[in-house]
Amino acid sequence: MLMRKPPVIWLPIRLFNHCATDADRFYNLETGGALMGYWYGDTAVITATIEAGPAALHQRYSFEPDQHWQVEQIARHYARSGRRETYIGDWHTHPAAKSGRLSRTDRSVLRRIIATPAARAPTPIMIVLHGAKGAWEATAWVGAFKARRIFFSSLLLSKVTLRLHDLA
Repeated sequence: MLMRKPPVIWLPIRLFNHCATDADRFYNLETGGALMGYWYGDTAVITATIEAGPAALHQRYSFEPDQHWQVEQIARHYARSGRRETYIGDWHTHPAAKSGRLSRTDRSVLRRIIATPAARAPTPIMIVLHGAKGAWEATAWVGAFKARRIFFSSLLLSKVTLRLHDLA
C-alpha cells in the first residue's frame, strides 16, 4: 500500500480499554495481542483485538503469543466478518515505560510480519501501550519495506495518529 499522507488509525475506546485491562492484569510483564480490521485508503479501522492466548509466555521485557491459538482466532474472525476484516497488526505493552518507542525486538517483529506472505500485512500496525497500571497511554506505528536493491530492503517506520472513538 502506497501512502500519500500519514496514516490515521481509528481504535474504539472499548477496545483500548480491553487492552488496558489486559495490561493491568499482567502488569510488570508484557502482554499483547493481534489487531483485526481493515484499511480504507490511508486510514486503518480496528474492529477487534485477539488476546495473546492461553499458552502465551509473558516476561518482563518480552512476550510470545500463543501463535497457534491466535492463527485460529484470526481465521474465525475473518470468516465471521465475511472476509472483510483481516489481521492488520499487533499491540503489546511496555510496562513502566515513559514512551511508546519501538524496541529492536519490536522492529524485528514488524520485519517478520511484512516478510511473511501468509500474514497478508505489507503495512502492519504496532500499538505500544506504555505507562503504569491504570494509566496507560498508546503510541501507534506503521511499518513498511522500502526496496533499495533487488535483495535488500529497509524498514520504514511511521509514528502515526491514533484516534480513540466511541462509535458503535
